[in-house]
Amino acid sequence: MVDIVNKACGLDIHKRFSIATILSRSGEKKQQRFARDDDGILNLKNWVISEQCDVVACESTSNFWVPIYDSLIKHLPSLVIG
Repeated sequence: MVDIVNKACGLDIHKRFSIATILSRSGEKKQQRFARDDDGILNLKNWVISEQCDVVACESTSNFWVPIYDSLIKHLPSLVIG
């Protein structure tokens, strides 16, 4: 059986900020920029969860992805691609 992904979030993680882009099967695209401090990571997590994303994926840029991954992994599937 193949799981269908209705919404996916891709993260472009930088030293001081992250850009999150959500794509849905219907073709809708939403994008937001978040600070990489504690408040920004919390806001990112809450946004992705409230948008009911099925999965989050990001590139393993340096170690910038670690705190974001740690905040998301308990709530939804999170992929780190290296």
